[in-house]
Amino acid sequence: MKKFISAVISAALLFSAVSVLPVSAENYGNSVNITILGDSIASGYGLSDEEYNYGQIVADYLSGSVENYAVSGYDSAETLAQIRSFDSAQKSQLADSDIVIISTGANDIIKYASSSLLEFAEANDLLKDGKTADDIPESPTLQSLKELIDKDALINFANSFTNIRSLSDRLTYIYQNVTYTDANPNGANRTQVIAKQIIPNINEIVSEIKTANPDARVVLQTVYNPLQLQASYEENLKASYGNAYFTAYIQFKTLFSNITSKYAEQLKNVEGVEIADVYTDFSSTDENSQKYGWYFTNIQAGRDNLDIHPTQAGHIAIAATVLNTLGETREDGGLLSLVFSGLDNAGSYPAYALNEYKKVSGDYCLGDVNGDGSIDASDANLILVQYANLITGQSPTISETQLKACELNNDNTVDASDSAVILKYYAFSLTGGKGTSLKKFIAEN
Repeated sequence: MKKFISAVISAALLFSAVSVLPVSAENYGNSVNITILGDSIASGYGLSDEEYNYGQIVADYLSGSVENYAVSGYDSAETLAQIRSFDSAQKSQLADSDIVIISTGANDIIKYASSSLLEFAEANDLLKDGKTADDIPESPTLQSLKELIDKDALINFANSFTNIRSLSDRLTYIYQNVTYTDANPNGANRTQVIAKQIIPNINEIVSEIKTANPDARVVLQTVYNPLQLQASYEENLKASYGNAYFTAYIQFKTLFSNITSKYAEQLKNVEGVEIADVYTDFSSTDENSQKYGWYFTNIQAGRDNLDIHPTQAGHIAIAATVLNTLGETREDGGLLSLVFSGLDNAGSYPAYALNEYKKVSGDYCLGDVNGDGSIDASDANLILVQYANLITGQSPTISETQLKACELNNDNTVDASDSAVILKYYAFSLTGGKGTSLKKFIAEN
């Protein structure tokens, strides 16, 4: 338990650097082509095989196809290098894309902050026995921090308010080097990670996209602050670890809040893109002005399991923000509404994000005729009942909206073939098909 605060700090220092291969194209219909570029947030890192990343949710909503090239750990330079190295097939995919969604910048910030903090740790004897400055990699990751920093030494270090002040100075130094521009006093003497590294790389990424596909809509996401806890959770931290530990946590939370806010502000300098404001979605507040970032991640999952990547709730929020940015609205909410209804904590979904979700949630979900949040035999049976009423001249027993949810094969009538589609899909989902939406199943069969 005493090591929790160091684990929280470590978890806030990197959006995972575990490399995973980008998934192949997924087809949910032929309305639009979508390409995803970026980091672990876009790749869906941390989700189970039965959960959906926001690229899949958006593609399902728009009845389109999606190619997700995002790789966990990628920074803006690596995403730029990736798109420049596309083979002919990948270039063709990009050229045919109607929408390109980019999630990048977080790892640039995290890598810089991690490097600076490891230098600080080395200077203050916080590295593990036998570890020296020579062991600090050029681009440190979360794993590097876990391997190099002595957690007990860090806890003891935080007991001193003098040391806390020293840490505060280091965090201020990091903030200035990440966020300052030439317009800031002494800005020319700072690294300017956002202004001179991330923004130029994003401009080049957008240029590559526009060269291949001038008509593509490019959506660029802001970055959320991962270090936001419930008030009750914060009080428990303070009671468990004391004022010094709590002060260190507050400093890290404030640092990330200020950096992500400045990042959102500076992204406005990128031309030719539409900004999906994920930062605001994740930073909306409750009645006590407590920010809700914790709701959309597993940051409160416990010392050994905490994760700052979006959960299923977080991916729903990002998908809704992207769709609102695109200005796309459908009657059929698809996976967006289906997955939302399946959340264990849907009843406490943050108000601001809930409002964004409701703008695009639709009136029904294709296949979920009874609106219970699942597509199964009961829906197939309801369709058969409506079909029986139709052929015997009786009125439907369900609403017009529910009837729209019955129409699965685009023949403008409700009949036994629609019921058969649901039964096939239900059987498929029970025999290893979890994580495949109904629209994807229909498109592939």
